[in-house]
Amino acid sequence: MKNKETLEEFVTYLKNKPSTYGYDAILAYDRFRANRLLLQEYIDRFDNNSYFEPLSFTTTITPGAQWEAVVDHTLDVPRLSFENSSIAHSRADLTMRITAGKQLTLTRSIGAKVKKLIRVKEADSLDGPALHVRISLDASPGSVSQAGTVSLDLQKAEHFYLSFADTDEENLIGGQRYKVIFDSWEPAKRIFVLTEMPMKDSDFLQPEKFWVRTHAAPLAKVRASDQYGEGEVLLFVTMKGSNNSDAGIPADDENMHYLLPDAATPYTMNLLLGNKFLIKRLVSFGFERLERVIEPFKATYTGGEGETFVTGIQATAGLLSIPVEGDTDVLEIIEFPQGLLLNFSSSSDEDDFTNFKVKASDETLDFEWFGLAKAPATFKVRSGSQQTRSGMVSYRWEYKASYAFHLETAGDNVGQLTLKLRAKPSLRSKMWPDQALAANAGHPFALELFINFGEQALAEHLDKTIETIVGVATEIDAFRLNGLLFRSGKESAQPSVVRFPGDLTLPGYLAPARTEFEIEPNETLVEAGGKRTFETTLGAGASVTWSVANLPGDEGEDCGSFTSNEYTAPAASAVLRSGKKVIVTATRGTSYSKALVSITSRSIAVAPMVMQAAAGGKFKLSAATLDGEKVTFTLPSDAKGSLQEDPQPDPSVQQSMLYVAPVGGLQQGTRKSDEWRRLRATAAWRIEDDLAEVLAIDTVNVSRESGNGQEQIPVLLPLRNETNWFTHHVEGNGIRLKFWGSGKGNDYEVPAEDTTWYLVLGNGTFEDGLYTPIANDGQPLSRYAVVAAIEDNRTFWLWTYAILPIPFLTPELLVEKLTAQDEDAALPGGSDNEK
Repeated sequence: MKNKETLEEFVTYLKNKPSTYGYDAILAYDRFRANRLLLQEYIDRFDNNSYFEPLSFTTTITPGAQWEAVVDHTLDVPRLSFENSSIAHSRADLTMRITAGKQLTLTRSIGAKVKKLIRVKEADSLDGPALHVRISLDASPGSVSQAGTVSLDLQKAEHFYLSFADTDEENLIGGQRYKVIFDSWEPAKRIFVLTEMPMKDSDFLQPEKFWVRTHAAPLAKVRASDQYGEGEVLLFVTMKGSNNSDAGIPADDENMHYLLPDAATPYTMNLLLGNKFLIKRLVSFGFERLERVIEPFKATYTGGEGETFVTGIQATAGLLSIPVEGDTDVLEIIEFPQGLLLNFSSSSDEDDFTNFKVKASDETLDFEWFGLAKAPATFKVRSGSQQTRSGMVSYRWEYKASYAFHLETAGDNVGQLTLKLRAKPSLRSKMWPDQALAANAGHPFALELFINFGEQALAEHLDKTIETIVGVATEIDAFRLNGLLFRSGKESAQPSVVRFPGDLTLPGYLAPARTEFEIEPNETLVEAGGKRTFETTLGAGASVTWSVANLPGDEGEDCGSFTSNEYTAPAASAVLRSGKKVIVTATRGTSYSKALVSITSRSIAVAPMVMQAAAGGKFKLSAATLDGEKVTFTLPSDAKGSLQEDPQPDPSVQQSMLYVAPVGGLQQGTRKSDEWRRLRATAAWRIEDDLAEVLAIDTVNVSRESGNGQEQIPVLLPLRNETNWFTHHVEGNGIRLKFWGSGKGNDYEVPAEDTTWYLVLGNGTFEDGLYTPIANDGQPLSRYAVVAAIEDNRTFWLWTYAILPIPFLTPELLVEKLTAQDEDAALPGGSDNEK
């Protein structure tokens, strides 16, 4: 292992052999800066259309036994990032946050007659699950369409993980269900345009395919190194019309050279253009720009086979006819009827002088053009007594010019490449008449004037021809290739230097105006009317100007305001829709960074809303606060269960905890005890005592550490096996529960006189099995209720309970989910009822 190279060390390495591994170009980006820019561009284009349509579906977790029903899950469009640095195991990660929706966990015990709702969750921007999608970058190349779009097809993703359940296995099943959905969509829905880079047939660079990899820095695995964790994102690019049959990406990090040399300000991007591609394209494009071509240019190349550079070009054909005519004070007519013929190669065995070649060495392109030709010519002196003189002239030239690449690093043409002369071209040329023309020249000095005119025209056109060829360098537009990954394309590059030791290298800086610093946090939530202090990675002492703006389409709405770095969100009365988002910008000179801020109506969220816990099980709880303040999970001292730190927290969840249900909390027997019978016979007995025999509730308190705000998660603990069950029926705007039991092989509806109904949680109206979402205490209506029923029996506990998430769900939807037919074999991951 070694440290990063200096630029000069890197250039020395490039002199050894071609370093693009058979590809026409390689782009390298600092992985950290690339991820930062990708997020900034994601925020740039975020608007109210940056969401999928709401999705509803049911996923089978355990066939015939457990289902997760999702209702109106709303995902935002994917965020792309590169989370590892390994050539052999390169991957891209996509994250889609679920910003709205509901989730129901349904079970059916062995022998049970109906499904049972045991958990209710709500997703929003504050505490919604996330869909993580991993794309193996060696699975398939990226491509550029004819329209110049670079797209991401979710069908090509292979690893889906939905953080919506208790175990990794369940989360993978949920993710697989999303994969099935995405696979079923039409391409227009599942393919996302990452960037657009329109192309023309005349473009110098016309990318066709590209392969993305990540690569570790030389000392990325050494904890004591300042390179620890660093890496680069690489794009291996082939161009239209190129033969890249010998191209191949190295198999591991050790065999891939690190392409970001070190500097006082470390380079964060580099672009390599392959030697063979560049020289051949320069020559072919350069000669295509020439006019008056009589015979097309052809050439052979020196080198370029295997691991060797193209070091020379030797013309084998090519002929120009340059129109030349004019006059002087003395000569009325000067004309070359067939033009000046400029050969690039010998046209006869007798001509061993004419030669055109280009040599690439020592970071220069050296042009050498020798030629010998003849052309008919005519001239006439300005005198009525002088006749027109015609004949043949011969001419020869020796032209040498040396060019080096130059890069504009500032100004209007920043990033433009040119080939500039290293010194004044060397030109020796001579023209002479044949004997007939010399003998018939007339005026004694007319021939001299004519020859001078011809030699000057020859020199000018030699210069012009070479300048036309090398002028193609301005069309290279190398940094436009950044558009393969970034929407800002060539604008995302701040070039620093160009070197041409063999392959062309352009180290520089990736969008310094966008990646110099970052707002912390870059995605967050603020309560309507609340305040939030923002910082940047520049540190507390840095001078930054803060501003806030609405999303496109929301212009005119209140977006809040800043005082110094403290943001005040618009009041709840000014928020016209749920899920409102604004964009916060921090500016320092020409650099700036953005953050995406959601305005929400609550400051703390917990999940689940309510749940049942089976004996001995471990269940994930989560919580989130607007400002990221830590919360404390606690249980009362008489709780039956306990809390445990989550050993595998989801990184997309702000804070999580495990609830551990008591192993012995569930009494398997249903027989009533003698102790209960004695109590039942006394005046001390209350109706609530029966409920306490069959159902306990552990209430998990979730409190902000500051004490400002708390929520509760009721955990239902059945203490006896449930013997009876409910069927659910819509009645008005409520739910009618029918209480059923089983005896002597027959099911029966328990008579009203044998039924005791309980409203366990919630403040809706519950009478004789009819739950109506009307508050019974003058307080705001609870979003769900827990009810229970016990059948009168002197010997056994015959009972059941139900979670009724009304008005959180409509009664119709609740009944639909509870009565849906099992579809275990419908599709991988669950039933196919998404909308």
